[in-house]
Parts: sequence; C-alpha cells; structure tokens
Amino acid sequence: MSTEEQINRQNIRGLDFPSSPVFTREKIEDALDYKPKDDDIIISTYPKTGTTWIQYIVYEILNNGKVPPSQSEMRSIMPYMDASGIEILEKLKPPRVLKYHLPFYLTPFNPKTKYITIIRNPYDVLVSYYHFLRQITKVNLQFDDLFDAFLTGKCVYGDYFDNILSWYAHKDDDNVLLLSYEKLKKDPRKGLFLISSFLGYDLQGNEELTQRILKHTSFEYMKANVKTIEKEDGHQENKKNNENERVNFFRGSSTGDKKQHFTEAQEIILKSRIEEKLRGSDVQRLWI
Repeated sequence: MSTEEQINRQNIRGLDFPSSPVFTREKIEDALDYKPKDDDIIISTYPKTGTTWIQYIVYEILNNGKVPPSQSEMRSIMPYMDASGIEILEKLKPPRVLKYHLPFYLTPFNPKTKYITIIRNPYDVLVSYYHFLRQITKVNLQFDDLFDAFLTGKCVYGDYFDNILSWYAHKDDDNVLLLSYEKLKKDPRKGLFLISSFLGYDLQGNEELTQRILKHTSFEYMKANVKTIEKEDGHQENKKNNENERVNFFRGSSTGDKKQHFTEAQEIILKSRIEEKLRGSDVQRLWI
C-alpha cells in the first residue's frame, strides 16, 4: 500500500493537505486566505524540520522565560492554522504567533509581518517524518513507502526541496528569518540571540533570562517536562494517561537514525535527488 493510500489527504490550490475531521477544507481555505496583521509572527516550515522547537523558543522570548506550556495548550497560544481555522485569532492578544507548513508562495503574506522558517538535513527530516506518521496513523507505515513518497514529492505538504527553495529565495528579506536546524542545535545560544533580535528583543544583556530560556528550550528539558499532545481521534477522555496514545514531538534524530533506516542504495538515491533538486543553489551549506 502506497503512502498516498495510507494517509488521508486533500489537494487544495495544488498542495496536498491532511484530511480529517480536524483538517477540513473550510479551515484550510480560510487559513490560506487570512490577511496577516503587521504585528503577527508567522512560523511556516516543512513538517519535522524543527517547527515545535521554534515555537517554544519564540514563546519563551515573548513570555520572559516562563515555564513552557503543554503542547495542547500551545495549540491555543500559537495555533496551527490548518487545524484551528481563523476564529481562534479573535481570542489572541498581539503579537500573535501563527503556525503553517507551507512554501513561501502559499503562506499568507504581509510585508510588515515577521516570518520564521527553518531548514533541516533531508535525511533527518525523512526519518523524523517517518516516526511521526507511525504515531498518528493507524496503518503499519513502512519506511520504504515514505522514502518513495518523499523522493517524488508526494508527501502531505508537498515536495521538501521545493518548499525550502521557495523560502531560501527570500533569505535576505528584512521580514524573513531563515534558520538552520543543524546550526541552531550546534549553537543554541547564538540561535536564540538571532531569533530574539529578529523579533525586536535584546537578550544579550540579560544572562539570567538567556540561561532560563536556553534551559526551557533544550531538547532534554522539553522531552522531560513538556507534556505531549494526545492523538485526535475523538476518544481522548479515556486516554489521558496512556503514553501510547500521545504524539511525541521531541523524539530527536541522530546519525544513528540514518544508518538504521536507510539502505546503502537509498542513501545514494537520496543524495542524487538532493543534488538534482538543489543544483545551482548553496542551500546545502545550512546542514553540511
């Protein structure tokens, strides 16, 4: 069974979106048609590139290093627009932080709105995406199936390389901050200062706050302390304490994951695909 058959999807404006009682066409259309306000902050990324991590870093900056909320609470604080629709925005105070998984050309645009995106090594994106889909789907998804879909751009939210290239073309725009997952992981302090400065906050003179935010947004802290979100299948009342019914956004990924999942032939094929899709661009410098 192909990945397309295993995962419910709907094509809207040329891009495949999830399809479920949570992800309705009406919500997605409204989210795409939304007119951002000048003081909105939009995080728009390809899935499994570090989206949740960026959300929590932004939350910490905007909230003075407050103890981070659960992921269920975060959906109300920084809504995932495809799933929430636009009605939730009326309840939010500025600056509002909105989450999308879109290429640049589909992300609602305002030249005064601030946009944050992040790019990650495609090998790790694919492994992380695989484990995530294994959690949220009821079918026995095989890595080979997702590999083929990723290679041909037939994943939900489309082709990874088309997505990152669309954002990379705007990396020098004043209202766009393009981050590297690998560089943020290697030097989270530098990344924190980069994000805070982009948002208009100066943390470099406040070491106590800087350390608190770095602690709260470290992988180890979030995995241990930030409650994960429950699967949205309409039967949550009986699953509050069942870890098998929770979606883990903080699994992490390493070189060992790559060796464990990819065959030698798949590594060669994906390397060739990367070179083909990114020919003429230096985007690979972000993860090499």
